[in-house]
Amino acid sequence: MAGHRADDDVAVAHADSRARLARVSLVTRESAENDGAPPSTGATRARGAGDRARAEEPDALRTCFERDRDRILHANAFRRLAGKTQVFVFPEDHMRTRLTHALEVAQVAVGVARPLGLNVALTEAIALGHDCGHGPGGHASEEALDPYLPGGFDHAPWGADVALAPLNLCAETLDGIRNHSWSRPAPATPEGEVVSWAVISRN
Repeated sequence: MAGHRADDDVAVAHADSRARLARVSLVTRESAENDGAPPSTGATRARGAGDRARAEEPDALRTCFERDRDRILHANAFRRLAGKTQVFVFPEDHMRTRLTHALEVAQVAVGVARPLGLNVALTEAIALGHDCGHGPGGHASEEALDPYLPGGFDHAPWGADVALAPLNLCAETLDGIRNHSWSRPAPATPEGEVVSWAVISRN
């Protein structure tokens, strides 16, 4: 796994690799915030965002919402979605998990957000994290847990305020996760609204 040395002494993965970059220029967080495609009016901008419960230094290479997306992808709460059933069709062996559902929602939401000029990283972060508050029995577990929690159990705020709280996500990301369900108040961002529709399209 050490790779292969090309003529210009660059390590490549494949002996017959033809990929070459004439000039390597890192895309920094600041250039991503300033030089990307102009966002639509009303789209959530990464510049000046990143309101977190615990203040953090900005990342040199990623916007605040790209950091949120990456944190969710590597979180235990996200990985646990693989063990939670979304749909099971009997007697066939077709089973959709909450993980596959979250990935499908993210694909649909990003497919809508990009051509509309919305913040794609924020949209993807909300979509990937939207079901992290579910119990093992999906919506049935909400009914089972309702009597034991003041105000009842709702997976959406539980995901934002409990399951994903250790990640110190941005307020905009948490709002979209907390309010993705149609029974909740509308999300504060258009990216959150897009995810709400994407969730319904994949149920």
